[in-house]
Amino acid sequence: MEVWTIVSALWLSSWIMCIVRTYPIIFRMVKNTEGGELIVSYKYTHMMIYAICLFIITPLIWSIIYNDSNRQRWCIAYVVQICRSKK
Repeated sequence: MEVWTIVSALWLSSWIMCIVRTYPIIFRMVKNTEGGELIVSYKYTHMMIYAICLFIITPLIWSIIYNDSNRQRWCIAYVVQICRSKK
């Protein structure tokens, strides 16, 4: 078995687990946060952009799959950054 097969399988499975374990939490937090109305109204566009960007950085953030405190910090930091008001 080639190395690239194993690497791509690990990358793809990690990406799917990142999406499954973070997106529902993030969307629920955005719904309850002031400033998230635009994201809620374009939820499918946000999901696609989030999934594509997450695919690129999956090897760097693989710890959010296994560690609940890292996942919690990731979700909170993400929601704060996308819902903050630009002044």
